[in-house]
Amino acid sequence: MDIDFPFVRCFPKRNRCTDRTARSVYYLANYAGDIEKVAFSLLTGDNTVVYKACPDFREKYGYIFPIGSTRVWNSEDAMLTYADKMIWFSFLFRSRENDGPRWFTKDITTDSWRNYTFLPDWDERFGNESKSSLWILLRNQGKVWPVHVIHNQFGEGWADFWDSHKLRRGFKIVFGCERTWIFDVVVLMINLEPLYYDWSTITHEFQEASLMPMVIDDLGTPRHLRTSCFPSTMSTKERIMQFGYDCGSGKCIFKVFGKRFRDFCHDIHVDEVFIQMRNKWWAVPRINNRIDRASLAVFFNDLNLQPLDFLLVTAFDDMDVNVIVFTGDGIERVYPWT
Repeated sequence: MDIDFPFVRCFPKRNRCTDRTARSVYYLANYAGDIEKVAFSLLTGDNTVVYKACPDFREKYGYIFPIGSTRVWNSEDAMLTYADKMIWFSFLFRSRENDGPRWFTKDITTDSWRNYTFLPDWDERFGNESKSSLWILLRNQGKVWPVHVIHNQFGEGWADFWDSHKLRRGFKIVFGCERTWIFDVVVLMINLEPLYYDWSTITHEFQEASLMPMVIDDLGTPRHLRTSCFPSTMSTKERIMQFGYDCGSGKCIFKVFGKRFRDFCHDIHVDEVFIQMRNKWWAVPRINNRIDRASLAVFFNDLNLQPLDFLLVTAFDDMDVNVIVFTGDGIERVYPWT
């Protein structure tokens, strides 16, 4: 198989062996139509089904993909998770990194997945060659959905993505592109709160995604914290908030930002947060369990955020809350006081 063509689906073929044990062989297919055996199921002596990785697949692709040491799974879901990783790595193997963060938001304006346009300015935003037919990979946390795009319309795979995410009118999808053909997605509800699914991690953070521009800062931000969720997350452990500014209207982002700060104040048992950017700071008090809107407005007005700006707020401890703003091309925005 030519690895220039990433895997796009895993499917089983059911057989019955001569010894009457039930068996299914699972194949990975690439978008050129070639197939490879990736795993098979066996009925064991105690009448349970196990799933085993095909030795030929491990031998052929082991030097390319970090396929791990697990060779046997007790459930089909676990085995299919392994197949998803192979799909992910096959896309990753041939994709190239983009220059700076590239992301796009799209409103759901229909209750049907049919005839849904992808990105109208695909070439301009992602620097890809115009093609009438290609496969992209949509990823949400640890699950992936290869989707066929034909003449800029979502095709095969899109219905599965739609149904899995329970999309409906009024929702918004954020596409973050770090590498060509690979998109990390976040689904936002009508109130712009992220929607989490049963495959999401407990802390609701991407484990591998990196939409945040990889820059060196002098605030000591650990590299492993520079991961992105949109429009924001603040985990109780790391206390980090991140916003892509045009994920929603300024009013909605203002509301979500205030709620995150209110929860932060509650967690650390303080009534005022001091935000610092280099030589300037803002005091944002909590009054009657609400963040003071006037103080927060001063903070936003001073930053004068522009479309595609990326706002990173990191709370290292109770009195050390730092803010950095990046432009859409990943360069730190310079203010008069910096």
